[in-house]
Amino acid sequence: FRQYSMATVNDGAPQDFHAIAFGEGLGYASERWKGLQFRMAAGFTFDLNSSTFQDPDPVTGLFSRYEVGLFDVTDPTRVEDLSYLHEFQLNYVSRSGRHRTVFGKQELNTPLLNPQDGRMHPTLFEGLWQRSRIADGTELQGGWLYRVAPRGTSRWYHVEESTHVYPTGRNILGQPSQHGEHQRSLGIFALSLKQRILGKMSLTAWDVLVENMFNTMMLQLETGDRESRWSLSAMALQQNTVATGQLADPELAYMPRSEGSRAFSARLRHVPGRFRWQANYTRITADGRYLMPREWGRDPFYTFLPRERNEGLGDVHAATLNLILRDWRPGLRIEVDGGAYWLPHIDDARLNKYAFPSYAQYGLNTQYAFQGGWKGMAVQLLYLYKMPLFEQGLTERQAFNKVDMHHINLIVNYAF
Repeated sequence: FRQYSMATVNDGAPQDFHAIAFGEGLGYASERWKGLQFRMAAGFTFDLNSSTFQDPDPVTGLFSRYEVGLFDVTDPTRVEDLSYLHEFQLNYVSRSGRHRTVFGKQELNTPLLNPQDGRMHPTLFEGLWQRSRIADGTELQGGWLYRVAPRGTSRWYHVEESTHVYPTGRNILGQPSQHGEHQRSLGIFALSLKQRILGKMSLTAWDVLVENMFNTMMLQLETGDRESRWSLSAMALQQNTVATGQLADPELAYMPRSEGSRAFSARLRHVPGRFRWQANYTRITADGRYLMPREWGRDPFYTFLPRERNEGLGDVHAATLNLILRDWRPGLRIEVDGGAYWLPHIDDARLNKYAFPSYAQYGLNTQYAFQGGWKGMAVQLLYLYKMPLFEQGLTERQAFNKVDMHHINLIVNYAF
């Protein structure tokens, strides 16, 4: 069961929003027979008390950005009796446990395709996915995905449809993006190889090809693990278009011909005990926008903070600091975050898809997992404040739901 309360307070005249949703998910898993298992799960959501999402803010003419995602972003009037299918799959686990194959509706958690679970249900994928531990310290995974159920929606979409469920911003010419109406794709083809080297060091390579749209390659190096006293992690990412013909033209393409992107991200972590800190930096070069449909997951960069991302941007410098205290009391985790994001000017359509201003973000993320007789219940409180980095002369419409705002979430989960 999940009860999710969310509110956004915009400074000044623009409208504020709130939503309180309640939902449940229930699943079934069969016994294994010769390694095979059938699984299915479904859920529902309904509104307890929320703003009216179909009415725009009277000052800016804009709508709720976050709260409507607790229901169905494709139809703001639908807030009651939303139901959706989470899992419907056949999976196989080899006798040795080294190989696992899943066909059907499933949840994935990878750097580029992930649940981004910050609403009533996570992002889910449908297709064929394989994970194998082919040798000690060597892991291989990948597959073909042909449908997506983005969080904040109540149905499944073909891959090309799923790229325009959320707002699509503008193309590099500054016109409203039209790629969603014209794309055709056979799906997402992904492959990853992870190799552990020199004890706690690991090297991971990813290639994610979206047929007829774009290709993303990522290389990630990690020294140590989450409990190592000191550790350093770094990643490099490159994207190129694979669209051809008319679908590579700037007016219609998701990633036009001659466009691409490069990004680099790094993290230094220190764990002296229950307390840990992480210093992070990301650079997206000015070669082009980093693009990955927001419907498919959150950013892979170490500078990612909840409720915002740098997808759709190029020429970015981002720096964040995470301060984390774990098990001060059993089951309690407290995280304080701060970050600064230097972005291209909002008028630069080629490098700023969503006209987002440079900003700073500060947040508090507290989580508590109950023990004893209440085991299975967990509570999370997330608060953040976003402000412009410097005086940018923003209008209320340009700032609305982006900066000069407070955002708070209270989430209660109970799993049994």
